[in-house]
Amino acid sequence: MQDEHARDVAQTTGDATQPPDGTDKLRRRITGEAARAVTTGSDARRAVFRAARRVARGWVPPDQLPGPDEVRGEVERRLDATAAAARLGGDRFDRIASLVSVLETVRQHPQKHPEGDALEHSLQVFDLVRVERPFDEELLTAALTHDVGKAIDRDQHAAAGIAALDGLITPRTRWLLEMLPAAQAHHEHRLGHRARHRLERHPDFDDVMLLADADRRARVRGYETPSLEEAIAVLRSLDGEEPTAAEMDG
Repeated sequence: MQDEHARDVAQTTGDATQPPDGTDKLRRRITGEAARAVTTGSDARRAVFRAARRVARGWVPPDQLPGPDEVRGEVERRLDATAAAARLGGDRFDRIASLVSVLETVRQHPQKHPEGDALEHSLQVFDLVRVERPFDEELLTAALTHDVGKAIDRDQHAAAGIAALDGLITPRTRWLLEMLPAAQAHHEHRLGHRARHRLERHPDFDDVMLLADADRRARVRGYETPSLEEAIAVLRSLDGEEPTAAEMDG
């Protein structure tokens, strides 16, 4: 372990005895450390510099640091590995669960999100939407998955989440996720005239506005949410089936 650390420090200071593959090895270690930081809420670029200080214990030449795209790629690779495990013996709901579960590692701003991590927030959104639309599986799926991209790319989390969910959601659920930012802007009177009227004319306007409202309200510390397993069980039961008596009572 000490020899490995010495080699890494030597690499950062340009020691000629550094093995040929030392640069790649250090870069991979920094990339992995930065990817872990990104899943807990850090910006990718900032995470790289912090990871370099922790891993190398010294200065690292800029051309030997991974770029933000490399870090995001590593986050996606790890996420894909998690999803792949679910695909071995599960259905699309198992795969959705594997993507959503990673949100437990995504910390959020404590003042804006006193409820805690992104998984807790997503489960609150799911529960609030379920009160209003208990039998709408597509809308409930959007509620549960709307923040999936935060575990992949915090800067472009909406697009990243939709890409990760490709093949797992219906066109209507995809539309709800794509239009959620517009619905939020509509509520805040920031949406342009044409975009506002285009959104208001859509048949799912009320549903996407409900989703946006739940997203704003789902920030309650100590809220008793269903577990992720319970949420997935609800989605699975609604997938082309009649609701159970227990669900109607719930």
